Amino acid sequence: MIRLPWLAGIGAALLALGAWGGWTVSDWRHDSKALDALADATKATNEAAQHMRAQGDLYEKDRQDDQSQSMVRESRISTIYRDVAVPADCAVPDAAGSVLDDAIGAANARRSGQSGSGLPAGGSAPVAVR
Repeated sequence: MIRLPWLAGIGAALLALGAWGGWTVSDWRHDSKALDALADATKATNEAAQHMRAQGDLYEKDRQDDQSQSMVRESRISTIYRDVAVPADCAVPDAAGSVLDDAIGAANARRSGQSGSGLPAGGSAPVAVR
């Protein structure tokens, strides 16, 4: 027959072993939940990154398409307006053209070290400003 103190000691040891086992199992369960949450977060992060990459690729494709369309549009506009004659009322008046030519000549003369007055040569008529 087993004595009562021994039974109490064995009972206490079994109780401590059961508590330790329960604590360990609970710890494993919480670790498992944490790993599941981490796996879910990693999956969501990967899906978001994949979505962002897809959106970036779509943006780059659209940007390149828009850029090529813009170049075609600019080329078409310059082709259309290349051969259009300037109406007479938009043309530069002859007096203004001679003033500009004289100013360019004077600037070139000054740059090359020659004396240039900067005033138009030969009294051209004043240009009316509209």
